[in-house]
Amino acid sequence: MRTFYGNLWALALMCAASSVQGDARQLGARPADAWVETLENPSRIAGMKIDDVVNSLKLRPGNVVADIGAGAGVFEGALAAAVSPGGTVYAVDIEQGLLDHIAKRAATLGLSNVRVVLGKFTDPALPVRNVDVALIYDVLHHIQDREQYLKNLAGYLSPSGRVAVVDFVPGKGGHAKDASQQLAKSTVDVWMSAAGLKPVQDVPLYEDKWFGIYGK
Repeated sequence: MRTFYGNLWALALMCAASSVQGDARQLGARPADAWVETLENPSRIAGMKIDDVVNSLKLRPGNVVADIGAGAGVFEGALAAAVSPGGTVYAVDIEQGLLDHIAKRAATLGLSNVRVVLGKFTDPALPVRNVDVALIYDVLHHIQDREQYLKNLAGYLSPSGRVAVVDFVPGKGGHAKDASQQLAKSTVDVWMSAAGLKPVQDVPLYEDKWFGIYGK
């Protein structure tokens, strides 16, 4: 999961810090290495079905992908392979320590097409506006102003760009008892519509999570 940004990022946004600007859910309460250990747990990664998610995105060589809330960067290897040669993966997170981890891991694996981006609480702050696919895996529920964030994200998409969202079905997952972090797909559909996007595909991949893809 990625607190306001990515698989890891979503988990890292659970602290309350009145001296720091932004929603407490979007701030890291633990050191980045502690989150990496949690987010790279083998059993957790197995349940994420990373290869299946990436295959569902139908990426092609040369595509530009933004992994919103990249966390520990567990998607980056599969995404980088799917858009090679010629494509680029932007790993976005609000925690610099996690981005440093991703950059180091990418270098070790020889993933020369992975770039890290320090995002903002309300904007991914991407350096390009030709994103073919933006992936938000288990992160959207950790964003404070979700509707505004999606509107800002839509501005970085190419004319045929898509946004893929994976989040827990209300009442399931690690935040099942926290109503503020329950996101029904029907609610996200409304926010996407306000951002100029519409549902184009529902992917039946999980029993406890919904997986929707949106396009212009």
